[in-house]
Amino acid sequence: MIIAKNLYNVILSLKNTNLGRCFVGLLFFLFSFDSLGQIIFEENFNQPDGTTSGVANGVNWSSTCPTCLSGDHWEVKSGVFEGKDTNGEAIWITDDEIDISTCSNIEISFDIESVGPMEGCGDGCNAVDWVSLHYSIDGASWLAPNNANYCAGPCAEIDVVASGDSPLTNYSTGCIPAGGNGLKIKIMAQCWAGNEHWQIDNIKVSCGGESAGLDGEAYFCPSSTTMNLFDYLGGSPVSTGSWTGPSALLGGSLGTFDSSSMLPGVYTYTVGSAPCEETATVTVNDISFFDAGTDETMEICADQSPIDLFNVLGENPSPVGVWSGPSNLTNGHLGTFDPQFMVSGIYEYTIGTPPCTISSFVEVVNTQTGNPGASSSIELCKSDAYLYLFESLNGAPDSSGVWTGPSSLGSGFQGGFNPQNMEGGIYTYTVGNGFCVDSAQVSVTVNGPIADFTATPTNTTIENTTVIFTNESQNASNYEWDFGTNSSVYTHIHPHYNFPDQEPGTYTVVLTATDENGCSDNSTQVIVITAPEMDYTVPNVFTPNTDSDNDVFQLIDPVNIKEIEVIILNRWGSTVFKSDSVDFKWNGSINNSGLDCTTGVYFYTLKIKGKSGEKEVKHGYVHLHR
Repeated sequence: MIIAKNLYNVILSLKNTNLGRCFVGLLFFLFSFDSLGQIIFEENFNQPDGTTSGVANGVNWSSTCPTCLSGDHWEVKSGVFEGKDTNGEAIWITDDEIDISTCSNIEISFDIESVGPMEGCGDGCNAVDWVSLHYSIDGASWLAPNNANYCAGPCAEIDVVASGDSPLTNYSTGCIPAGGNGLKIKIMAQCWAGNEHWQIDNIKVSCGGESAGLDGEAYFCPSSTTMNLFDYLGGSPVSTGSWTGPSALLGGSLGTFDSSSMLPGVYTYTVGSAPCEETATVTVNDISFFDAGTDETMEICADQSPIDLFNVLGENPSPVGVWSGPSNLTNGHLGTFDPQFMVSGIYEYTIGTPPCTISSFVEVVNTQTGNPGASSSIELCKSDAYLYLFESLNGAPDSSGVWTGPSSLGSGFQGGFNPQNMEGGIYTYTVGNGFCVDSAQVSVTVNGPIADFTATPTNTTIENTTVIFTNESQNASNYEWDFGTNSSVYTHIHPHYNFPDQEPGTYTVVLTATDENGCSDNSTQVIVITAPEMDYTVPNVFTPNTDSDNDVFQLIDPVNIKEIEVIILNRWGSTVFKSDSVDFKWNGSINNSGLDCTTGVYFYTLKIKGKSGEKEVKHGYVHLHR
């Protein structure tokens, strides 16, 4: 690699000759992948002289030199991007983001060369000459690379990658963690004399990174000797890394573990260096600390729900093994067996890695399973407490079945039955699924009265709130009425009840009918008490002349009005009267106590709420004549 780099620098020195250009093209072909991997952006400035913008790898770039004067430039010249006598900072920038979404690390590099006598950092203003690089990921702040140098002094105070006289150099940022999706780069340069030039070329962004592989596991037995942990890494690790862990491994990148003298634990394989290092681990286990359980046989119905074979193993198996057998089990060490599409047979549970393994077996046998018990019958009162039909089955039923019947039972296999709201009938307890089933039945009879009544009327007004109730219950001997008014319970068979008459309301009436055995039933109806519709007339003229005839403005014959707000305005919009009394009277003076209002038209707004809850807003006018 060092020889290749030296060859690269020699050929770059000849790039502006025909021979040099041929060698440069060959070099770029041979080294189209740098130390980090794939080149995802490259600009070689092969455009015509004077070019100040372009496209490379689908990414637009542009340049600006706001301080350049006549005869100065910051543009493509003879296959390089050249800045002559920029008189301040000139900028080359990628206008679009370079896609780095698949990169774990990136590297930015370009060639720098000065022409003419350059002044370095610390020289006075209008003298110091430098080149600087900044980059931004996903639109974040512009950053200088870690290997940039701080350039002090007037017209500087910036991190730079070159200053003063600089021979042809291929500058590289080194490894930068990508940590995003889009990259922008910005190269800035300044020089202050007509014989001073900065030349930039071969701008590249590389993507990649060495892989440490994927995490793995290794096991050793008491009789084991050595093993190379590199062989237990997953993926495609490079063989240039180093190992760390509880013991110092041998064999360099091979990571040779000797069980006779080294400790088990987590060993880490590291490639690269900060900030771009990659790691993977191999966990080394002593097989003697693990248990694969003991062999078992499991009987299962073909249509039964999936079962984890790990839970079938005997003893106390360690949850780190893998399963093999006639079908591919799911869910890792749990080894979930689905009888609907997996094949019965012998399944092996294995812990360890060859040649050091331990194992046990589960033999899966399809068979009919489950005992539903024997059928029975029960009689219940509708008022009886919640009970479990499972306890009514005869025999020794298994607790793995399900219930079906006229109502949906609760409490799983126990078949929770509530006589108060569930129907009697035949309830079936089934064990197994599909063709592999057996069942037993419990016949449930629910006895008790039937509560029922009528109400006349069910809708009435506050002017007459008496309702007559007719009891039509069957098989009952005692009755209790709850009228929904927080009053005492009535025990009459056919009561007449007066509901509150102060305001409308909705009342739920509940009749509880009970028979001689204490069985009871409920029946309900809703009684609605409304208020009659409100009514009124608004006059359009009044004559406040104290002749006792139409002397005030007021509502005519108002009925069933609960609330009111009245506002009267003159023709200039000023309030002359306001009241919230249903029986308001306006005598034609301001607020009934001020100056008399003149003859004319006045405008009113009425906001009215009736006793039944209806609301309305009315606007109009009234003539005042004196």
